[in-house]
Amino acid sequence: MAFRTDLCVLECADRMSRLLSTTGILIDRIRINELTREVHAGRALWIKRRTAGARPIIHAANGFFRLVGNPVVVLGGVDEWRNWEIDCFRRLHGESFAIFAQGAKAICAEEVPGLSLSQHLKAGTLAPPMLAAAACELRRAHQCPCEAFGGPWSHGDPHAGNFIYDAAQDRARLIDFEVRHRPGLAAEERHADDLLVLLQDLVGRVPRAAWLPLARAFLEAYARPEILACLRPRLVGPRGLARLWWAVRTTYLTPGELSARIGELRAWVDGRLSD
Repeated sequence: MAFRTDLCVLECADRMSRLLSTTGILIDRIRINELTREVHAGRALWIKRRTAGARPIIHAANGFFRLVGNPVVVLGGVDEWRNWEIDCFRRLHGESFAIFAQGAKAICAEEVPGLSLSQHLKAGTLAPPMLAAAACELRRAHQCPCEAFGGPWSHGDPHAGNFIYDAAQDRARLIDFEVRHRPGLAAEERHADDLLVLLQDLVGRVPRAAWLPLARAFLEAYARPEILACLRPRLVGPRGLARLWWAVRTTYLTPGELSARIGELRAWVDGRLSD
């Protein structure tokens, strides 16, 4: 009887794991906003509009994030999202690029120059100087005061697609502000989580030989030992439900390869922290 009970528990756990994994895949792929690009008076503009079916997706996403330990929330209310998106864009970019609300459910933002790091990843052109530029921009952004956090700002989802690298100026800029770290997290935790998001994206999408040089270029240029120390405990093989989100964020890299690559970075971080 106990054996059959154990089997039932394992089967239920397996079904739940598969369900959550499928949920994670859908959350990663289904968009809550529609993007269109238009050109007006010679200026390229991106119009981001909240979709009609976004609310249940956002609700599911936030529930999934709580279960897997992802410390962010997707901003559900249209006004809340638009206010945060506009505020963050202006906070980071000042008056260099225009952004404004449009209609009842959209924002319009001027296109920043360059290509995303994700585009460079796909093209095989991602290089250490681009990661260094991304780190410098993230460090600058992390120094901006933010009333919502009662302290320094953080992004919440700075994956490779949210860094735009401008080769002409050798600088990166952050975009896309529709999630936010949960309230109550210390600034150091939020900043370490931002670093982890980009590292998770990189580890699953770059060739093995390029992984450590790119990760090192990013962390060396970020140059904040106290945040590196906060990041260090996160550089371990994920356990429990957290493995599901790691799988999504690392493009389903095999567990053995993920462990090996993260282990390489952890060893390098240990060396840096002991210097």
